[in-house]
Amino acid sequence: MTTIMPETLTCPVCGTVFEAWCVGSCSTCGKDTDFRPHYLGMDPLSVFVQACPRCHFAGYPGDFESVPAEVKRFVLSGGLRAEEVVGQEPPDELRGSTKYILAARCLAADPDTEDLEVADLYLRASWCARMERFPERERECQAEAVARFEQALETGRVESEQRAVILYLVGELYRRLGMFDVARQFFDEALHASPDEHEPGLMALIQRQDEAARARRSENMQM
Repeated sequence: MTTIMPETLTCPVCGTVFEAWCVGSCSTCGKDTDFRPHYLGMDPLSVFVQACPRCHFAGYPGDFESVPAEVKRFVLSGGLRAEEVVGQEPPDELRGSTKYILAARCLAADPDTEDLEVADLYLRASWCARMERFPERERECQAEAVARFEQALETGRVESEQRAVILYLVGELYRRLGMFDVARQFFDEALHASPDEHEPGLMALIQRQDEAARARRSENMQM
């Protein structure tokens, strides 16, 4: 089950002190095909990240302990472009997807950040957007996640034991974006990436989603 508790955070960018609900514990029972967890009890996904109500710096609670100088300059100079993400949302009641997008932008401003870390935040933003019934934002975040995952693959930043999973995930995101031919290319590559290291469950998942992409492509061609 999920437990949440109030925690006082201090923004490392502007110094604002605020109280936020943070996750104490949680349990999962399954996941979607893009790895979005199913939680027992309250869904805590939107509570894992927090955002400063003043400057909109965002991240996990541990990120509020300190921040690189580059990120601080990025936020204070307006590079975060928070207004276009936040819109009319109250500062203390931001959507989960909003907080994850802000966190991804903040993290991307750190020159030491890996693409996989930023991709993960955009992926989580897409999960929240789905729960929020915000399909346009879900697609935008899926596209951002794909771009970062592909960059990590191209630059060799993905460990060999992770490669099949990341290739599959890129394929699944392309499938959800309706780009079925591209999705199948990544599924095929995932099936041939170090096959001896694959778990049977992953292999079956890749094959099932590849078939789903093939079927949807055929349907579109018949329309």
